[in-house]
Amino acid sequence: MTFTYLFDPLCGWCYAAAPAIKALREANLGNIAMAPVGLFYKARPTSEIAEHAKTNDLRIQSLSGQAFSDAYFDDVLQKPDGVFSSRALTQASIFLESQKLGLAGQFLHETQLRRYVDGVDTSEVPAVVSIATEVAAEQGVSIDANMLEQALQNDSPLQQQAGQMVQQASQLLSRLPGSGGVPQLIMTNDEGQNYIFSGADLYQGGEGFIQLVSTIQAALSGQLPPEMEQK
Repeated sequence: MTFTYLFDPLCGWCYAAAPAIKALREANLGNIAMAPVGLFYKARPTSEIAEHAKTNDLRIQSLSGQAFSDAYFDDVLQKPDGVFSSRALTQASIFLESQKLGLAGQFLHETQLRRYVDGVDTSEVPAVVSIATEVAAEQGVSIDANMLEQALQNDSPLQQQAGQMVQQASQLLSRLPGSGGVPQLIMTNDEGQNYIFSGADLYQGGEGFIQLVSTIQAALSGQLPPEMEQK
């Protein structure tokens, strides 16, 4: 069983899905390929999206229970001259996964907590590098912080690779039936059958989502009545 997770590191609804994705990682049901779609790859002033983002984030908090702190609203969304971009996060995620499978998922989860709970501006390269090196070190992977910072700031093979992967993930997202954007998760079984979990599936929390995965796995293997095999 393999999974492909379509997301953007700065997508608030992807933060709403974080407990489900974390539970999926911990359940060890199969490899999770992280596929960043570049939704917020292009930089823009944070002031342009701050009001809309806060309204959306408060709605996400109400529906999912995921916490958004005053530190985030005050120090990130209201940061003078703040820049909103998932570029550095996306590139660092791809780099970490190249060092050890599974690091990108852990990195995403940690950066979401740092941003939305601790109020760290994760659009900034130094913050991204700091979190990346910490997450890697916890898994026994040594990262040269200066090297990573240079790779994120200057034209480098990493940036070219990230651009290609974002394009591929964006194209995959556009081909999904009725795609409503991210987050979305594709589950592929050993026979090559696919099942697409939408955002609504992912917002029900860790335990509920793992139960849903088990149910769908059984359906795909023919252990449930045919009427339950289609979503």
